[in-house]
Amino acid sequence: MASEKGLPSIEVLLNAVERQRDQQRAHFESLDTKAGIALGFAGAIAALATDVQPVLAKVGAGASVLAAIFAVLAFRPRDLPIWDPLALRRYLRAEPEFTQLRLLDTEIEMALRTTRLIEQKSRWLKMALVALVASVACLVGGILVR
Repeated sequence: MASEKGLPSIEVLLNAVERQRDQQRAHFESLDTKAGIALGFAGAIAALATDVQPVLAKVGAGASVLAAIFAVLAFRPRDLPIWDPLALRRYLRAEPEFTQLRLLDTEIEMALRTTRLIEQKSRWLKMALVALVASVACLVGGILVR
């Protein structure tokens, strides 16, 4: 076992990184849900704003289309880094300590790549929400000005 050799904390670290990856997957899915909701609201606002007359309200309708585009960019499918099961076979005859270290290093790399994907998805979602708020503000302003 690795704890009896030169890497006493490897199992603890591997478990911590695996928990982090589980949390990242949950966060990734929640961002998809939020992007789907933003897309629905943007579509509803755009549909309701088809017959608006004031220029400010038309700007609001345009902002809702922009919000929909940003939401789609946040929502679009991306591949989360995952294990290639066939690639793991090459470690069948390796020392357990070596295999655990490789697993840890790979899990850390996958966690870093997932963090970048989540950050990108979050930026698109924030932009969608800002455009959605601007859309509603312009629509309300355009209706009130009328």
